[in-house]
Amino acid sequence: MISDLAEVLKNPERAIGIHFIESIDKTHIVEVVNGVKSTKEAHEKVMRFCHMIGKKGICVNESPGNISTRMLIPIINEACEILMEGVASVEDIDLTTRETFGHNIGPFELADKIGLDKVLKYMENLYAEYGEAKYKASPVIKRLVRANYLGRHVGQGFYNYENEKAIGSTISYSTIK
Repeated sequence: MISDLAEVLKNPERAIGIHFIESIDKTHIVEVVNGVKSTKEAHEKVMRFCHMIGKKGICVNESPGNISTRMLIPIINEACEILMEGVASVEDIDLTTRETFGHNIGPFELADKIGLDKVLKYMENLYAEYGEAKYKASPVIKRLVRANYLGRHVGQGFYNYENEKAIGSTISYSTIK
């Protein structure tokens, strides 16, 4: 939380959180988070900065996960649930999400891009804060992190990667049951 971080600063009223959302080059918004002590002047300067770099600042009241992460985690968890039930493959779940909702990237592709270790940390933090099942880490995510399948940056996550290009899924319904 930005307010917690600001407590150790000489001028906590100048602390503002800025969350750039993946993919930075394709996303035109930035979540701008005021802390409890943040001033209007500090907020306005950050909003001007966002405008200067071609982004639209979205005002977010301080909250664990802000908007994007709180929306993303339940989607990844539901995709894992669908996979665990044997309803569809990793590839087909991602394809359906892209085609149905017009997303540029499916939930498994996005989790691999972020890093499964980071996704797991987001899940644990949100679950600890809210205690809601939608934020509880999927067993699939936990297993992959334990196996060091951390995503694109290590070459293996939900997909296998060569030169950061997906070359096929690493897991299926039969491997997680």
